[in-house]
Amino acid sequence: MTGAVLVHRLMPLAAAIAPLLVAACGNSDTNFSQYPGFAEYFAANPRTQVLPTPAERALLEQHRPRLFLPPGNPGLIDFYGDYVAQGALNDAQGNLVSDRVTQDLLNRYRDDPHALFIHHPATAPVRPTVYARVDRETVASPGGAPEVFTFLTYNAVFRVSGLPAGMSSWQEFFLGLVASLDDWHQLDHYTAATLVLDGAQRPAALMMQQHNLVRTYLIGRDVELPADGRPLIDIAIRSNEFYPHALGQVRRRAAPMPTIAGIRYLISGQGQPAFEADDITDGVTEATYGLAYLPHDDAFYAFQGWLGERRRLPGRSGPPGADYNTIPDLKRRSAQMFAGYFREGSAADLAHLDATGADGRSHVDGRFARLQAETFFRDRACVAQNIAAC
Repeated sequence: MTGAVLVHRLMPLAAAIAPLLVAACGNSDTNFSQYPGFAEYFAANPRTQVLPTPAERALLEQHRPRLFLPPGNPGLIDFYGDYVAQGALNDAQGNLVSDRVTQDLLNRYRDDPHALFIHHPATAPVRPTVYARVDRETVASPGGAPEVFTFLTYNAVFRVSGLPAGMSSWQEFFLGLVASLDDWHQLDHYTAATLVLDGAQRPAALMMQQHNLVRTYLIGRDVELPADGRPLIDIAIRSNEFYPHALGQVRRRAAPMPTIAGIRYLISGQGQPAFEADDITDGVTEATYGLAYLPHDDAFYAFQGWLGERRRLPGRSGPPGADYNTIPDLKRRSAQMFAGYFREGSAADLAHLDATGADGRSHVDGRFARLQAETFFRDRACVAQNIAAC
């Protein structure tokens, strides 16, 4: 085979993995936790050892989501009991610290960006667990009085994460030659839903983690909350991302990061960035699980190293803690809520996006969040008045 023919035949494979190379952090010795801006954010907003009060636990229990798994999904696991308990921790020099890792030990290495935990699955999960927490922020609506929003966040845990099921057949073929599409990286714990309560403790919005961005759905229009107060959520095939529950198999527009181009595709349905892929949901089996609570400074949220083995292809190494779910500019819960609030086909949202990207930036930031906040509060008032045009 000549060199020219070999290059031609490898071009589809190179194209398939190109987005993974772009998405990887520039410094291969560290992961996304070291992305510029995180250190400053957490210095200004230090994590606490707070745990939910009995009243908050009752609220979290009342609203815990109903999660629907697609066919073949192995289900939820417990982070410490089923994942961390089966693996080994290595230090920055690559030396084995212990192959009997506990919560206390993992937390001792929490702030080391070079620490590496490798999962060695030994038994099937026996403790499906969702980790629940409460956060509050004071938010002022445009021209309105400050209002305290309550964010009830639920993080599910999966042993592995796969690639979106909406990939083209040629992408699946070529990527399948070099890696498992179902086990792209160890551990998926960014997978989360947040029910937002307004100042009167009424459900206002539902936020769902979809890759490294968060989508916001207005309750009463975009999604309905059942009488029991428990949101209905579908878990995507392979990627485990969260979407509103629907009957049957549904294709969902997806973008891996909150980029201008990615969100433009989510709104317009046109110009999908090259080599990105949609998610597919088919929620048929409801997951059973228990709730657990961890302090906000626990390694589950705050670990800076790798919580899964390091693999050769960029994007395949284990993630850091669950707090690193999106870019630093959007770390405040309210910023995620507003920046993730946009609707398919909305010309106004596209105009806000264009205004945000006018200086050539690639990602949305606080400016887009502020513009979308105006839309959120206007639409929220519209829904509260039961106006059909909403």
